[in-house]
Amino acid sequence: MSLARGAARGTVWNFATVLFERGFGFLILGVLLRYIPASAVGVVAIGSAISDLVRMLSVGGAGEQVQAAPGDKEVEAGAFWSQFLASVVFVAFLIVSAPAFGRLYTQPVLALVLRMLALNILLTSFLVVPGAILSTNFKFRTLGLIAFGSTVTGGLVALPFAFSGHGVEALIYQRLVSVMFYAICVCSVTRWLPPRPPRWAVLRRSFQFSLPLMQASLVDFVSYTAYVMVVGLRVSVADVGRFRIAQRLVEVLQEIAFAPARNVFLPVFVAVRDDAERRFDAAMLMLDVLAMVIFFVSAVAGAAAHPVVLLMFGQRWASAVPVFAIMTLMVPVSSLYSIINPVLTAAGRVHMVSLFSLANVTTVLLVAWFASAYGLVALAWALAARGLLSIVFFIPAMKIGLGRPVMPLIRLLILPACALAAARAVAWLVLAHVPGINLFGQLVISVGVSGLTFGSIVLVFARHRVHRLLVRVREALRRAPGS
Repeated sequence: MSLARGAARGTVWNFATVLFERGFGFLILGVLLRYIPASAVGVVAIGSAISDLVRMLSVGGAGEQVQAAPGDKEVEAGAFWSQFLASVVFVAFLIVSAPAFGRLYTQPVLALVLRMLALNILLTSFLVVPGAILSTNFKFRTLGLIAFGSTVTGGLVALPFAFSGHGVEALIYQRLVSVMFYAICVCSVTRWLPPRPPRWAVLRRSFQFSLPLMQASLVDFVSYTAYVMVVGLRVSVADVGRFRIAQRLVEVLQEIAFAPARNVFLPVFVAVRDDAERRFDAAMLMLDVLAMVIFFVSAVAGAAAHPVVLLMFGQRWASAVPVFAIMTLMVPVSSLYSIINPVLTAAGRVHMVSLFSLANVTTVLLVAWFASAYGLVALAWALAARGLLSIVFFIPAMKIGLGRPVMPLIRLLILPACALAAARAVAWLVLAHVPGINLFGQLVISVGVSGLTFGSIVLVFARHRVHRLLVRVREALRRAPGS
């Protein structure tokens, strides 16, 4: 199978399975949140952010090692054992420090939450390497089906606990069972078993490779999700729960609009890293496709924020509506910023990944700390504004990774950004002049008007660009194997 065919089909399968899996996951979440109070969501959100932060530290870089050296069993062994040993150390730290975190947030139940979620860190050690093997071989349909199965299994386990009034337990068991299911399935599909411990020299090289990426994974996770820990120090746990729901909706938008392509970025850039022209052409094509999709999703989701949140979770989550509507403006910039990691990793500049990620997360934490004192809406606007300013990191990082000026890439974003602004404005004006419509009617009108406005602007001003993208994607999907 050719590189273009593998990447295109991988992206399509990723999109289909992610859309299906996330859709089903939110059906379950919609049911759960009608029974689980915001305070329980807030406590588990803080606990999940802390445990996932530790998990990112322990496993960061392992998957990238396997993908950067496909088929190398020594690299696979070094990747697994380095992350497993790190996981053991960090799990011990989390278990010992759990009561201190409970006192810090004045939530004693947080200690129990952290100790239970520590199991996920060890489980993740057994899924990263086989998952990376499947990604390297573009087996994204298999990964998508496994992800769907883990979502279904975790959701079915959580529902009885939620119905019986055990909200914290429901959310914890949902996460534990999902990760366990995923780990068992990827190991079974790849017939992967933990290898024998390699020589110390191999482990040392693995740690050296992983360290910058571990740091990058840590700070990227903080900048996308874990800054909720800082928010939790400034607002009530109920407000943390409301903010986390808006934040989670934004994350899902990114996962649907961008994650399917993100998974093929590193294999593609690794394959063309010795050909500067092909590397830049691949970046242009993928960024152009992504920009159209990401900005469209942001436009529609922001326009339909009110009916989406209330239809999905109920009236008691109405305070999350403006927060979600504003934070959808972060989706394009956050998604595009995620390209930096694979571009620099494929170019062998992993130390630069850490530097750019550190600059990114520092600004996020500062904004979260100072803005959260003024309420969730002010925090959302501050985060959206910070996202727009992060373009100052994107330009030099892409220039280093691609080895040439990247203004042609930046110009690709101008039209979708203008279409997004127009789509949101038109949808707001239409809804303002047709009051008294029920939530379902608001959903239909806001989605229809915003989507039609965005599409019309793109077709009027860049019809040739859309046509070129469709032709190239179609050719990649239809290209004969071996071509």
